[in-house]
Amino acid sequence: MMDVSPDTMHRFMEFCYSGDYLHAEYNSDDPLKDKEATQALSLLLTHARLYVLADRYNIVSLKELSRKKIIALTPFFGQLENRAHGLAMISLMDYVLHNIPVANKTSDELVKFLARYAGFLIEKLLEYPEFHKVVEISVRGEFFREFCRYLKAGEGEAPWTYAE
Repeated sequence: MMDVSPDTMHRFMEFCYSGDYLHAEYNSDDPLKDKEATQALSLLLTHARLYVLADRYNIVSLKELSRKKIIALTPFFGQLENRAHGLAMISLMDYVLHNIPVANKTSDELVKFLARYAGFLIEKLLEYPEFHKVVEISVRGEFFREFCRYLKAGEGEAPWTYAE
């Protein structure tokens, strides 16, 4: 596990012993309240790194927990009115795009969720040059095709309202 950061390993060990991680982050009603962009991004990427670790080593319960924590945070990012939160979500998409392999038989649940999220807020995301760059530099075409398969223009309910 040489490619796993010390923080991710710490969170993984916390999960192994307690079945959860980052207990202190959820003490308030809004975990992103009064946080800077780097803190919002850090919180999302903490969950994403654990998701990637769980995917790589087939730790189903950790993968499910980290996916649920990511989904639970997305309503706090709202309609991407706050540039810092928009950039955090775009960075999350970029990280997932480059670290989750293309599934052979079933599509990854986090990829599907992020695609629905992007579809729901596509007009807002298109205002961010960073989103265009993520799309442009995606060299893993198979993965991006899979991502786009679930990307539909956002109408109706927000994706986090019906996510499992």
